[in-house]
Amino acid sequence: MADKCIIIVNGKEHVMMSKVADYIDNSAKGSRNAQKIVDILKDSRVLTQFQGKPEMFATQEQLKELRLVNQRYPGLLNFSFETAQKYGPETGQPTNIYKVTISPNILNSASEVKAQDSEFNYKNNFEKDEFTRKTQAKSEGVTREDAPAEETELRANTYTTKENAQKELMELAVNAKVIVESELRDVQNLPDDQIERKENRLRKLKIALANINKVEDFFMFVAANKDNVNNAIAEFEALMALSVEERATAPNMNRMYEIKQTLDSLDTIQKLEQVALDQLALGNVTSKDRFGIMLSDIKETIDKSKRLDKQFEQEIIPVMAEVLVGFHNEAIDPQIQEIIDNIEQTGDWRRFSSQVAQTNEYQDLMKKYISSPGFLYSNKKFNKEAKALVIESFKNRQIPGRDKLIKDLTQAHRDKSGFSYLFDPIIYSSEPAIQLFAKSVKEATFKKNEMTIDFKYDLAREYDLFSEGMSESDVASLNDSILETTQVPQYDNEGNQIDPIEVLSLVNPILVDKFRQDETAMYKKLNKKYKKPQRADYKDKASFDQAEQAWRRTANRTKYYNQVAAWHRENTEAIPTYKEELAKINRQITKAEKDKAEANKIGRSDLEADADIQISKLKKKKSFNINPVTGQPRGSFIKPKASKYTNPKYTAIQNDAKKKRYYDFVVKEYVKGQKMVGSKRMTKNSWEEFSYIMPSVRKNEFDRMREQGVISSTKDILKESFSVQDTDTQFGRYNERTGELEKSVPVYYVNNIPATDVSRDVASSIYAFRDMAHNYAAKSEVVGQVMLFRDIIKNRDTLKVNPAGVAYLSSVANKLGIKLPAKKPGDSYTYKHVDAFIDTIMFGQRELKENFNLFGKQFSANKIANSINAFTAINTLSFNFLQGANQSIIDNMSLISEANAGQFFSRGDLAWAKSKYWAEGAGLSDTGKFIPDTKLGKALEMFDALTEFTDQEGNRLVGSKLRKALQSGNLLVVQQAAEHEVSSTRMLALMKNLEGKLQDKDGNVINNEDGSPANLYDLLIVDEKTGRLSVDPRVANFNKSDFINLMQGLARRTNQTKGSFDRPTAQRVWYGKLAMLFRSWLLPGLRRRYGHGGFTGPTVHTDEELGTVTQGMYISFWNFLRKSIAEKAWPGTVFEQLTEMEKQNVKRTATELGSLAAAFAIIAALQNLDDDEENFATNFLLYQTLRYQAEMQQWIPLYGYKEAFRIAKSPTATARQIEQTFKLFDQIKNEGLYNLGFPIEEKDIFYQRNTGRYQKGDRKIQKNFEDLMPILRGLNKSKSPEDAAQYFLGGSYR
Repeated sequence: MADKCIIIVNGKEHVMMSKVADYIDNSAKGSRNAQKIVDILKDSRVLTQFQGKPEMFATQEQLKELRLVNQRYPGLLNFSFETAQKYGPETGQPTNIYKVTISPNILNSASEVKAQDSEFNYKNNFEKDEFTRKTQAKSEGVTREDAPAEETELRANTYTTKENAQKELMELAVNAKVIVESELRDVQNLPDDQIERKENRLRKLKIALANINKVEDFFMFVAANKDNVNNAIAEFEALMALSVEERATAPNMNRMYEIKQTLDSLDTIQKLEQVALDQLALGNVTSKDRFGIMLSDIKETIDKSKRLDKQFEQEIIPVMAEVLVGFHNEAIDPQIQEIIDNIEQTGDWRRFSSQVAQTNEYQDLMKKYISSPGFLYSNKKFNKEAKALVIESFKNRQIPGRDKLIKDLTQAHRDKSGFSYLFDPIIYSSEPAIQLFAKSVKEATFKKNEMTIDFKYDLAREYDLFSEGMSESDVASLNDSILETTQVPQYDNEGNQIDPIEVLSLVNPILVDKFRQDETAMYKKLNKKYKKPQRADYKDKASFDQAEQAWRRTANRTKYYNQVAAWHRENTEAIPTYKEELAKINRQITKAEKDKAEANKIGRSDLEADADIQISKLKKKKSFNINPVTGQPRGSFIKPKASKYTNPKYTAIQNDAKKKRYYDFVVKEYVKGQKMVGSKRMTKNSWEEFSYIMPSVRKNEFDRMREQGVISSTKDILKESFSVQDTDTQFGRYNERTGELEKSVPVYYVNNIPATDVSRDVASSIYAFRDMAHNYAAKSEVVGQVMLFRDIIKNRDTLKVNPAGVAYLSSVANKLGIKLPAKKPGDSYTYKHVDAFIDTIMFGQRELKENFNLFGKQFSANKIANSINAFTAINTLSFNFLQGANQSIIDNMSLISEANAGQFFSRGDLAWAKSKYWAEGAGLSDTGKFIPDTKLGKALEMFDALTEFTDQEGNRLVGSKLRKALQSGNLLVVQQAAEHEVSSTRMLALMKNLEGKLQDKDGNVINNEDGSPANLYDLLIVDEKTGRLSVDPRVANFNKSDFINLMQGLARRTNQTKGSFDRPTAQRVWYGKLAMLFRSWLLPGLRRRYGHGGFTGPTVHTDEELGTVTQGMYISFWNFLRKSIAEKAWPGTVFEQLTEMEKQNVKRTATELGSLAAAFAIIAALQNLDDDEENFATNFLLYQTLRYQAEMQQWIPLYGYKEAFRIAKSPTATARQIEQTFKLFDQIKNEGLYNLGFPIEEKDIFYQRNTGRYQKGDRKIQKNFEDLMPILRGLNKSKSPEDAAQYFLGGSYR
């Protein structure tokens, strides 16, 4: 065996190269295995996974390392371009992806390294070339950074071929074009006020990339990037001149994010440097002067961008801290101080030792003082130092200002667990900075909800006036007078018109289709008359272009266009604003000509060329819209003549006051929504400022069946339920060119789909569109701070810890006598959680798209999982009064537990809330109404007490109680009623708790008219004219956002996670959705009882949402018992020594254990009843008590193993539905064979004895069918609580 081979790169061993060489040296030629090389490359992290494909892939950065292998063993690795990625798999930055293959022939013929030079003095080819160039330049006395490149400087070596070099050059150009075009298209769709600034940077890049054939053609592209970096530097300096508080505003954070985008977009320039040197080395440079300037600009641009990037990273963290500190709940710090005071007063730090158990300081302290088993608990010095550590840890959790957050965002952090990443809401993070970030994003959703509520009341008022006296269940007939279908032209990739698509539209004032038909007939007639070539008559585009050019040189061309102009003069008229539009174009031309002159003056040929292109583009636009001979408008400056093409339906609307009012309102509000998201996103006629085409909201099931019939509609409904549609809103939006998720707030309902698929419910569709537009407007304001926070978390170091959570120390630093924590490589779970949260909440990717092909058709695993879950939920819960009652009991017991704790509301507050709820009729009169009538209903909506407004409000139907009643979700009315009651009383109790605390601007407590202190519910005012609810303007010390956060945080803590904001990451994938059905209570229940620290972490958690310090209530109770036993003290005495938080948790636990004891007593009493004493009520009570007992004891360690085992046996609720389906099929088979005379035993067909609700002789298939029939299954179960109780008493549970 040969000696171990070591490859040296830049004076240090290169481990990957050494392993490759060592394997080749120590294996015989002809026997080498390519998989061994693959394993080495994977271990060295120079290969990456890409889209789940089995092949090997590498990013552009990884390619640099892989090329070292080919320098030693030429041809061993082969690279082929795969695609360009705007967000690479490793870094999230733009990169190319290459497929990597290994040549077995080269591998098995490679010579041993020992016969070669084993030392590299450069990391890659460029570093060698750069070293040579710099040395040579230095010897020749070149000192100016911008000195013209001398011929002697322009030398380089390369190891690539001319073919590969040219291929890399063109790939670079193509990929840059794709990225720029993609970004430019996105920018051009933005609202008008956001376009110009963002477009300028990209437009210059697009122009510069127009014609790239050789390396010097990148000259303008490099110059444009140089300008962009210089502009970014100037913008950055302008922002840095502001105070931190001013920088932290949302608009300025967006400006800073644009600077970051500029820096991140320079990947092509960095790659171009190496490509350019390769071209130079191969002699492909034709203009060395131009090339030298370009190369100098590349280096300058890269150097400046690196310096700016470093400065940016340093400056952005204080600004981000300033943003976040504004969301800090100041009620937390005094509670932390109370814990500190308690430790100092009692000296008992051990109750909170978990706060420091994972720190190296505590571990060193343990090693220093522990010498005998009893020593740890008696040594005063140890106790003193340990107590000081615990106190210091709590002081470090207070947030007196932004400095604390700067420290948190800068220092290396302990990563969260993979379990927490998958199943915890992000608001449960142990890091305050991440909680504050989540609150800042949630604030945008609050703003969106406010905008939607404002619009909702206006829409409801106009809709009610319009629909009065009309049938609302038939939306097609109701809205027929204001709707029409119209033909929208479609074009192929070459720009040739193809078959149009018929879309649904609001009535257009113009007969657009008639105008297009007449115009088409005119063109067809003139084309034939003047022999104008048509594309359809030619095999290829080149032949057609040649024929058209020849035709343009004939006299027919002039005659043709004169006839076209004459037709347009007769059939069109100028748009009202054409003079203003013309003046705008003229101003733009003047400015561009001025820019050109200035560029020429300073010798900037690139800027001069850019201005030339702009001038040419603007003049073409002007010529297209203004006839240069007559000066009359044409093109988009004209519209069909009203006297000839006025739409009769539009005239009818204008002549009907009722219809006109509603139509004008709908158009006005629709236009507002289009302006919010950018009106260019929607198809519109050239003369229109906005689109009349209806939002592409699909028909609901009821409307489909009514309009299309049962068979046709069922087919469409099934298709939409199992396959991805272009109108889906759960997957976010993907870039058509790159295939990547668009990192921008998504815009929906703007694509053209057939009119037969579009909802004719105008009010509901406009409402959905506006809700989406409000979401876009509100969240677009904070995109900058969101993405900058993401980058901060991504760039932050992660501590490497042992299984106990203690940080490892760096071995290198340790040898030097320095204690530095070791860092964990790769993306942290914390970052992955933040990234997934942003993609979900900001960019709409609530589900990760996963499709599969079956029988030649594509299906969506996500949508199938959603359909299965929906059926399971409806089948299991619909009209299941047993389950509904159980849900109500458990939720109300949680409220009683909270009331006994007295932290957020008292028993008196809860009692008042219950009486108030029922006194107001439980909001029953609001059922089925778009706008709630009751004050209670308005309050539930205003404060989103049901945690459903954000996600579901935009999908609500505006009118028709029948259509609303037929929605499938209403089958869960029992569960909805239980949730409504508990959510309402929770909200009312919290409002009651503010009694006597609400003050005016002078600090005076606000009273009711009778002189009693007012609570929040008392101070909610309903506007008599509009019906809107608002907080009394006298209240000066109430924060609505804090109240909503408290209410929703408490709802999650005492009930379950609900809504997309808190949805676990695991539920973004189809199998996670299946597994988590009916499990949303699990994590909140676990955190409420055992806290957030896991098995080894800190048990005390600061909760920015609740505005309090929390600890698992079982943890507090255990500490209480342990302290009582250890100190042999009366529990009452120990209780008084606890902090207020611990006392509240002890009360919570005592309530829960007390209720469990009561359940045992009730069960024992009910089981001892005689048969003649049993009835429906006793059996119902027995089942509810048994179910409650099982639900509660599952949380108790060891004792609750039965319920935990039951959950483990059935990890997903859908498994039972699938099992029941197979049982039905099996029973159908048995029935068929039995009826055909086959020897099937009677016991397989009939019940042999009375079993629950089935009698002896009943067919078993009846149960199989009923178990899969929603409503019937729930009603049957509700009728026989004795059967349900028997499950817990019988062997199947025990």
